[in-house]
This record gives sequence, C-alpha cells and structure tokens, in this order.
Amino acid sequence: MSPKPIPTETRRERIVKILILAFFVMPILLTVVVLSTPWFRHIRQTQLAKNEQLLEAVEAGELSRVQQLVKAGANVNARTRAGLTALSLAVIRGHDAVALWLIQQGASLDARDRSGDRQQQHPGYSPVHYAALYGRTAVLKVMLDQGVSVNLRDRNGYTLLMLASENGHLETVKLLLQRGADPHLRSATGESALDCARRSRNQAILELLQRATGSPADAPTGG
Repeated sequence: MSPKPIPTETRRERIVKILILAFFVMPILLTVVVLSTPWFRHIRQTQLAKNEQLLEAVEAGELSRVQQLVKAGANVNARTRAGLTALSLAVIRGHDAVALWLIQQGASLDARDRSGDRQQQHPGYSPVHYAALYGRTAVLKVMLDQGVSVNLRDRNGYTLLMLASENGHLETVKLLLQRGADPHLRSATGESALDCARRSRNQAILELLQRATGSPADAPTGG
C-alpha cells in the first residue's frame, strides 16, 4: 500500500491563522503607536503635572486647591517618588480635612508605599497605618467605618493598636479598643500593644491597656 498523502494546509486555514494572529498582535501594535505619538506624550505630561500640583496642594493643606485639581482630572491616588499616595501624605501632615475629602472621592485606603522591601513580600505602610502611627483619630474612624480591619497589621506584624500605643496616641487607642481591637495580639517579634505602650511611657495608655488585658501594673514586658 502506498502511504497516505500528508494533508496540506488549505487557503482557508491559513487565512484563519493569520486572522487569529492579527487579533492578538494588532492591539499591541496600536498601543505602541499611540504611546509614541506627540499627542499621547502631551496628555501624559499634562496628567503628571496635575498630579504633581495635587501633591503640592496636599502637602500645603490647601483643601480648595486639592478639590479644584481633582475635579480638573488629577489622580486622587497620585503618588510621590517614595510611593506615598495623596491620602497618605495628607494623613502624615495632619491635614484631616484634606484626608477626609480624599476618602470621600474614593482614594485607596490600602495603597502601600515603598517603605517595605523591593519584592513587596513585606509591603510598606498604607494610609491606615499612618493614621494609627500619627494619631489621626478622626480620619482613622472614617477608615474603620469603611470596613478596614481594626486588627490590620504592618509588615512586622504590628497592629494598628500597637502603632498607636507606641507613639502615645491615647484617643486613637481608645477608638481602636472601642471598635474591638484585640490587645492580646503579638507582633512578629512577640510584642503586645502593652509592650509598645511601655516604650511610649504614656501612663494613661498603659493603664487603659492593663485594664483591657487584665494585666497587673508591674507585669513584665516581652514574652
């Protein structure tokens, strides 16, 4: 018996393959072309300029200017070179009105900065961490109202309660405990909120956490 002939590719099959290839390749080519046009570069530069102006307005605490820039197209989640979002920057600088307005506009509460490692296996701080760290109680309250975990941890396992306690923010500690923060949790190094509070030497926070944990006033740290 003579061997069966190997079927050759039909013209229709070739056309189908070309169309499939074009379906995947053309969007990429079009994107490259658009990105390389002066028109797109102008749009990008304009957007970057607006974002930079927004960050400057946030830094200065100029709420009306912040509002104008966001309404004009500035990105509400614009970032500094260190990865701080506009919201994180407002929280750090203590501009509560600006921070609260940005939250109303949908600013990300979970956007992490670059204070973690480069691989982001241990991500940096979010606006929520900074609210606890700097004692921005009013802002943190709104964040918790929006569903942020009251026991949110940082890259080292420190909870919001630990961050607030270590930095001596009594009202923030009160808020977190009222919202159900667990004072018994421990960090990656085994520290509790009470251990952190002892470093702040804030007697009111120490007494508050001792009552919350049922710890005696002379309880040792660590462990």
